[in-house]
Amino acid sequence: MSAGKIIMLIFGIIVLLISLSFLMGGGALLSAHNIIKDSEGFYNTKTIQIEKDSYAIIVGPTDINVDVGWDWGWGWDLGDLITFKIEGSGYDPSTQIFLGIARESDINTYLDDVEYDEITDLNVFPFRVDYRNQPGSVVPEVPSSKTFWIVSNYGPGTQIIEWELEPGRHSLVIMNADGSAGIDMDVVFGVKVPLLFGISVGLLIGGGVLLAISILMIYFATRRPRISPPEAVEAPALRETKREQTEVEPEVKKETEEKTSTGLEPNIAALLSYVLGWVSGIIIFILERENKFVRFHALQSILVFGTLNVASAVLSWIPFFGVFFGVVISILAFILWIVLMVKAYQGEKFKILWAGDFAEKQVS
Repeated sequence: MSAGKIIMLIFGIIVLLISLSFLMGGGALLSAHNIIKDSEGFYNTKTIQIEKDSYAIIVGPTDINVDVGWDWGWGWDLGDLITFKIEGSGYDPSTQIFLGIARESDINTYLDDVEYDEITDLNVFPFRVDYRNQPGSVVPEVPSSKTFWIVSNYGPGTQIIEWELEPGRHSLVIMNADGSAGIDMDVVFGVKVPLLFGISVGLLIGGGVLLAISILMIYFATRRPRISPPEAVEAPALRETKREQTEVEPEVKKETEEKTSTGLEPNIAALLSYVLGWVSGIIIFILERENKFVRFHALQSILVFGTLNVASAVLSWIPFFGVFFGVVISILAFILWIVLMVKAYQGEKFKILWAGDFAEKQVS
């Protein structure tokens, strides 16, 4: 195979992976659009129970910073892109609740020296809410008496506010309407993204186009040329091919000519064991029970990329330096990914340090 076809095959595989990610992402978003959203178009969390002895619960701040270059004359603003909904229901029918969104600076002034709890981490799956208590000694004024709220609502029973996204640092404040301490209510957060349907369709269309391109690239890269007539067999290219074949180790050459359990050519099966890293390595290693050449590359894929993934996960917990070394590992993994696929396709038993030696011993 020429260098051009090898490059085309590699890029065909890369485009194939990108197309699959587009298709899966578009499918997931389209499913969410059709199944998860409510009648008003909001995607809602499960009901979250909030029970604290302080005067207020704060969610945020949310920092929205949009460059002036966003205005391209399309008639869009941030409110057209995302709308948030907060729905609160008090447990005690006699207690009125208050929901309000305002700028962080105004809330800090209002709750200065007031005891409140800030939600620092909210996980839906699995469900967990973490709080940070801010002590204080002052009783706050009635929240509805303040005029700085961008949007607010209060009263008995269930209260709902909707807020269209806008620039700045904003926080959500949950309180009792009379400003008293002791908050006990259920809250549901929702978000509406009108462009989600268009985004999902765009991803599906883009994924389909990329999938077709990748199939064509892989087809033309792996297509075998027509056999020349007998009188033209001794062409210089054929003589070069024969010379290269004589340089291959006899044992490896024999393994690459043996049949495979999958029915694929050994070099193709070996290449596929690297396509999805250790995942495809496991798949090929399980499916292939006969060809030692293929099993070697599949096991080496598991060891090399499995080790790199584990190392990247461990390093991600280290502040600052973990990010740096994570980038280094990603670059190294990408280079190894390309080299190993090329070597496997060329029928070489290219070994990576201890992983290659261990894989060779296990399959021999």
